[in-house]
Amino acid sequence: MNAVILAGGKSSRMGANKAFLKIKGKTFIEVQIELLRKMFNDIAISVNTPLEYEYLNLPIFKDIYPGKGPLGGIYTSLVNSNSSHTFMLACDMPFVRLELIKYLKDLTKEYDVVIPKSEKGLEPLHAFYSKKCIDPIKRELDANNLRMISFFPHVNVKIVELNELTLLDGVKDSIKNLNTMDDYESITKRNY
Repeated sequence: MNAVILAGGKSSRMGANKAFLKIKGKTFIEVQIELLRKMFNDIAISVNTPLEYEYLNLPIFKDIYPGKGPLGGIYTSLVNSNSSHTFMLACDMPFVRLELIKYLKDLTKEYDVVIPKSEKGLEPLHAFYSKKCIDPIKRELDANNLRMISFFPHVNVKIVELNELTLLDGVKDSIKNLNTMDDYESITKRNY
């Protein structure tokens, strides 16, 4: 299976490109790539500004449908993926845990989407998607319906309740995303 890091957002609330914020001397995206390499042979990046990411020496997917947000990034990634399922990860989640990704991956055989659910709701940017999602997502994009879960009624979805995963240590950190400079400063002070 492949993994794609979605880094096409505008980072408007953060005021800086979240992928290049640093933690322990490495950028978020470098930390993610290092971790994902332990599990995936093929890793790509979905972006709208490819030149910024060339130094990472990974395949770069530029949106087929520009300006369609994360759903457009997932669509582009699935079209370009050479795997039946692809793990999609937002670039603003620097504390990703392999244990959670492996747990989700083990459920992919029977489902088109395997997605965790936290107390905040579904986490569509830390989930597995199958190629069977391509056509349903395309229909939503064509209708300009950009809700991340708008195509879910047309595919087989497994929701994994994170509160029920007591065996996985640090599972809540895995889906923690940082949206503002205050979020970022609070984690740097905690010396993650």
